[in-house]
Amino acid sequence: MFSEINKRTTIIAGAKGKKLKNIIKTNKPFSIRVIYIRYSVYDIIFTYQETTVFQPISDEQYMEYRKLCYLRPIRAKNYLLDLVNFEGTPYCRGDFHFIGMDDEPTKAMIALWQEIEKSLFKRDNQHT
Repeated sequence: MFSEINKRTTIIAGAKGKKLKNIIKTNKPFSIRVIYIRYSVYDIIFTYQETTVFQPISDEQYMEYRKLCYLRPIRAKNYLLDLVNFEGTPYCRGDFHFIGMDDEPTKAMIALWQEIEKSLFKRDNQHT
């Protein structure tokens, strides 16, 4: 899984210089993660260069993220990026993207998620 800053570079390819080719620069210049604060409160922490954004998320959003982590990990990271509010920063959502393809979840992965989901709901009910 790679992260990307959406900057495309056009280069001239071939001996005669007639073909144009777009190159996407891929690297891992930013980080994004979810941390548990307390009492079912979670924050997304997005960091790029000297910019750090903290974004609270709801229980439903956190559960969707956890589900995607097991079934579609790249989609999970992009889902988090969709939730980050870039207001007040020089960046926007379109500047960042995780690239790659998620494989179709196997029956074993789906079964594992269902077991994890049961324990998460059980844990949540213990706090009420």
